[in-house]
Amino acid sequence: MNGTGWGLVLLCGTVFLSQGQAAETSRKNIVFILADDQRNDVLGCYGNDLIQTPTIDQLASNGVRFENFFCETPICSASRATLISGLSQRTHGYNFGEPAVDANYIPTSYPAYLKASGYRTGFTGKYGFRFSKNDRKQQFDFFKPYDRNPYLKKMPDGSLRHETDLCADAAIEFIKGNPKGQPFCLSVSFNASHAEDSDLRPGFHFQWPESTDGLYEEITLPSPKLGDDKYFEALPGFLKDEGELSRARYFWRWDTPEKYQVNLRAYFRMITGIDNAVARILAELKTQGLDQNTVVVYTGDNGFLMADRGLAGKWNHYDQSLHVPFIVYDPALPEHKRGRVVTELGTHLDVAPTIVEWAGLSKPAVYQGRSLVGLVEDGLVADWPQEVYCEHKFKRYNNWYGVRGKRYKYAVYYEEPDGPYECLYDLEKDPAEVANLAANPEYADVRKDMVRRLDAYLNAFPEASGKPDNKE
Repeated sequence: MNGTGWGLVLLCGTVFLSQGQAAETSRKNIVFILADDQRNDVLGCYGNDLIQTPTIDQLASNGVRFENFFCETPICSASRATLISGLSQRTHGYNFGEPAVDANYIPTSYPAYLKASGYRTGFTGKYGFRFSKNDRKQQFDFFKPYDRNPYLKKMPDGSLRHETDLCADAAIEFIKGNPKGQPFCLSVSFNASHAEDSDLRPGFHFQWPESTDGLYEEITLPSPKLGDDKYFEALPGFLKDEGELSRARYFWRWDTPEKYQVNLRAYFRMITGIDNAVARILAELKTQGLDQNTVVVYTGDNGFLMADRGLAGKWNHYDQSLHVPFIVYDPALPEHKRGRVVTELGTHLDVAPTIVEWAGLSKPAVYQGRSLVGLVEDGLVADWPQEVYCEHKFKRYNNWYGVRGKRYKYAVYYEEPDGPYECLYDLEKDPAEVANLAANPEYADVRKDMVRRLDAYLNAFPEASGKPDNKE
């Protein structure tokens, strides 16, 4: 490929991005793509040699890939509220069974904020949370939600079409309908690769689109990276309970070799199906002549345990629940800045500030993260945080909050019957998070420092009252 144009090249039936410069005189278009239940290492560009994700891999090789990116909260509904609002779960307060996000935060949600500045805003897929007032018209010019249950939707002609493909259809419809010269921000929020919780049959529990039928069928997939019994034995006692959410769902999905192989193949097909859908969206950008000024972002809403530690799902403090992919393709990046890997820590709190800066707007004061634009463009930002704040509050799980740095991780399950349960790991010596050092006197100073860092976030992020007074 040459560097004179940002085109789309068809290679083996897959759409790839080539390189070039964005028009400097117009505001950037933004396509934000979100997968469900996808941790970082289930993409080829993150080192997975078995998964087929050529389109997303090409975004990374022609863009910037973040090596240490984490969700703020490892559950879909609260995570999506964080992404759109720019607020921690602690502050927006949302999860299943909790009050809606205060409607006072609608104007600073990135879709509403960009829409008010002249952007055309669109959304398709899984929205996953709600504000305390009807917010759709204030946030979006185009809104086509799709969810699973079932994934395969019956069409007017009687055929079945997968949610992933319907999301791509809607994205293409939005792109085709965009008025010439108007900047846009499109959010594509796939429900895949979330399991179909209402159907526990192996191979149906993870329902893939037609485009990936038969894929991976001849492959024997490797055992989970952390599948040895020692990882289960190292869990806090309350996470070993067979009635506990992530343990119970292990028996839904992964507890026999046969079930593990069938379900993991199906899960991989869902991810490749997303890759195919992304290729279609990128092709439409090219067809409409919008490719040279459109930033494309790809991430996941939270991580995912695929039998690691004898668990399923997410929800806990381990990296398998928190570590997500984050890839940015900006056609304005010069050749020598493409294909870089950023090692600074990032979090979903940084997404809304980043989108707002790409739109040329000032960051709302309520946002709790920092823009990633400097890391994307230059690779260096002064005084970048040395840790990220993560948390999870859910009525059906053990509640915790913590901080994750490059060397150490500290988390506290703060509502346990016998008092707070602390976790401290030296990630340099113990990347699998097996040896809990919270009570180790040799790490007393480290623990003290991590407690200080956590307290700083708890003090800086106001806690939601749980009683928004602006309901409709």
